[in-house]
Amino acid sequence: MSKRLVIIDGMSVFYRGYYAMPSLSTKDGTPTGGVYGFTSLALEIIKQLEPNYVCVAWDKSKTSTRKRLDLYPEYKAGRKPPPPDFYAQIPILKELLEAFSWPLYECDDYEADDIIATLAKKAEAKDIQTIIIGSDLDLLQAVTAKTHMYALKKGFSNIQQFDEAEFENKYGIKVEQFIDLKAIMGDGSDNIPGVSGIGKKGAAELLQQFGTLENVYENLDLVKESMRKKLEASRDMAFLSKKIVTLMLDAPVDLDLKAMDVNDVDAARVRADLQKLEFHSLLRSLPKTMVDAAAPILAPQSSSKLTLPKVHIHNRLDNFSDIDTSKPVFTHVFCKGRFGDDPQAVLLANDNKSLHIYKSVGPELRTQNSELRIYGYATKHSLQMLIRHGFEQVEVEHDIKVGAFLINPLIREQSLSAIALSDAGYDIELDDLDVQEFISKAPEMCAIIHAVVDKQKDVMQKTGRLKKLAEDIEWPVIPVLARIELAGMKLDADYLRKMGEEMSGKISDLEQTIYGYADEQFNISSPTQLADILYDKLGLPTQGVKKGKTGYSTAASELSKLRNLHPIIEYISEYRELTKLKSTYIDTLPEHQGADGRVRSDLRLTVAATGRLSSSEPNLQNIPVRSEVGKKIRNAFVAEPGNLLVSADYSQFELRLAAVLAGDNDMVEAFNSDEDIHTLTASQVFGVALEDVTREMRYDAKTVNFGILYGQGSHGLAQQTGMSYGEAKEFIDKYFEKRAAIREYIKHLREQAKEQGYVETMFGRRRPTPDVASSNFIVREAAYRQAVNMPIQGSEADLMKMAMIKLENEFNHSSEFMVLSSKQKPRQIMQVHDSIIVECREQDAEKVSKLMKETMENIYPSLEIKLKVDVSVGTNWGDL
Repeated sequence: MSKRLVIIDGMSVFYRGYYAMPSLSTKDGTPTGGVYGFTSLALEIIKQLEPNYVCVAWDKSKTSTRKRLDLYPEYKAGRKPPPPDFYAQIPILKELLEAFSWPLYECDDYEADDIIATLAKKAEAKDIQTIIIGSDLDLLQAVTAKTHMYALKKGFSNIQQFDEAEFENKYGIKVEQFIDLKAIMGDGSDNIPGVSGIGKKGAAELLQQFGTLENVYENLDLVKESMRKKLEASRDMAFLSKKIVTLMLDAPVDLDLKAMDVNDVDAARVRADLQKLEFHSLLRSLPKTMVDAAAPILAPQSSSKLTLPKVHIHNRLDNFSDIDTSKPVFTHVFCKGRFGDDPQAVLLANDNKSLHIYKSVGPELRTQNSELRIYGYATKHSLQMLIRHGFEQVEVEHDIKVGAFLINPLIREQSLSAIALSDAGYDIELDDLDVQEFISKAPEMCAIIHAVVDKQKDVMQKTGRLKKLAEDIEWPVIPVLARIELAGMKLDADYLRKMGEEMSGKISDLEQTIYGYADEQFNISSPTQLADILYDKLGLPTQGVKKGKTGYSTAASELSKLRNLHPIIEYISEYRELTKLKSTYIDTLPEHQGADGRVRSDLRLTVAATGRLSSSEPNLQNIPVRSEVGKKIRNAFVAEPGNLLVSADYSQFELRLAAVLAGDNDMVEAFNSDEDIHTLTASQVFGVALEDVTREMRYDAKTVNFGILYGQGSHGLAQQTGMSYGEAKEFIDKYFEKRAAIREYIKHLREQAKEQGYVETMFGRRRPTPDVASSNFIVREAAYRQAVNMPIQGSEADLMKMAMIKLENEFNHSSEFMVLSSKQKPRQIMQVHDSIIVECREQDAEKVSKLMKETMENIYPSLEIKLKVDVSVGTNWGDL
């Protein structure tokens, strides 16, 4: 079997990585998207293709195209140069290639394609199979029986393999005719004109008939007139194009197989480089040739081997006699079920010297100490296991998953393995284990989590107010969330089933109506088929509609531009809404129902960089609030017999916080005087008395009041309100005249994001802002919008968590509710956006309503603005 060589078109692959992940960077803001994309593809190549040799070809800066420019000065003219942060990553990539021991070839006067073709020819002479990796289809002319190409078509997910047979199937010609094909059809990406007016199909037909470019021109009298005239007019350019596209096979590079040997890798350096670049997912998926036998490795900051605790194994956990509960207890659990259900192994320790492993858990746990403080990874699950087994008073001392996110909310990898590597320097697989693996690796888990806790505490102590934020908000809210998830929300599955049947009928009616307008049946959910109906058959205008590679867009934002031009648009929008809600909620919510009839959602602290809670499996926060169907879905969530649901919702929460943070005294005074802020804004901007503000004026003011916090500009305002662009611009200008403090606050946050590298909430929660330095305008402006929004939305999230913590304490320890059993006490069952939902006994609803309103409105007494909470009571969520 012949040996295999892989040649990577370096700049091509790097370029795709850069644009696939434009905002990727390390903690310190170093851009790494191109390096990550290149590395992930390269490592996958090693694993899938198992080559013996690997090398990289590169376009040498400013000299690689010189020979072709001499032939045709317009070669590649019009290409925009990549942005500066593209070039900034190249030295990083070259360092990584040195660790891989993959030679990089670049030559004056030769492009990477020429180098690749030259090396492939030399490899073929030695009976070595060559695989070319790249996106430039010019390389197809190098395909032979021994040389194949893997062409990157879109990102890294769509790759087409070309051998001679596949080439002929796709192009309808032989590989050796490819140069002639390019000579006739040209190449827009390289600014090679070819024969004007003849494309790929026409060029292929000519070559199928005549074989070569030369034969085409020798037989012009046999070519149909329309095509003959085009060929005659572009004769010189056709032959010049052929010279330009032909790959040069004399690049001054040697086939140094020893240097290309894939086994000659510096595994330790590769791992160190990937760790430095924070490519933790790639570290855990290295091919065998790059795995250092001495794993786990020690990071540079570690100076000694990992000290493992002494292990004590027990069959069952019935009490805490082995553990000193007056001290914080390391806790880590393995459960078969969700939310701490069905524990198979429990780890407990007071320190990293002695670890107790329990293979099962008794029905009720006992301890001499009524309180327990735990620390570990994803402690919410440990808490839920303890609560399920009768242990109520559990608090969190430290959670390394939440801690890692608090220190860097842009962190991509949050698994225990990734944190062990990034924060303690140990490369060991600690996730996706079976119970036996969990037990066998328990000592490493204990030692590593201890090391991470110590490091995170040190970082938090030195980083602003993170330590206080963790102790006052993040750790205390974890037990609250654990109990909310365990409580769940009662679901009326029969109600949803009937609703689903009715909606199926409505969807069927909509389908028939849409088919009627289209005068044919088609797949309404297919963007391609829908586009054919709308833009081709019905002839709807495409001016202003976005166009992609597959044609004009049918996205909701684009169809909204056509809303009043044809009745089919409204029916399509309704069809989409109903089918999405049916598949996302109506059909699937009953599948999440537990044996007790309640649905439990996972409330996550480590998703939104603002600190907001995120709901998943199922996501109960995204059920539409304002749509009639959304309300009907909420009706399915009900109180238990004899109970009621109470919802307390902060009113205009973000605007109030924006007024305080910006120091807009006019807004603060208006809120404190219970004025309608939108009417006041409309009055000020339009220059009319309060009583003369129309409904439309108030709507426009409301749109700006909220939109301005999300970076909305004149174009967005015009789209949302129906104003012209000029009217919207004038409105925003007048708005900032009256809201100068808001304008200055936004300006200040943008400057802070750029100069300081982060923004923070009023309680010290930070969000790094590396992307404000991006040369990509879209990425940069998105980063600025996030920077402006984060202190407001993040402060809102912090206050909401504080309110949840305070309410939990009141429900459990206030004199009014302390005498009740745990089943009788009011309990928080969900947090959605600016509201908290509580379930309580009917006779307690009034007391609970009053307590929630007072607690939430006074959660932070030193706030200079009055918070307002609206409370509602009902038997189901839809009524709240």
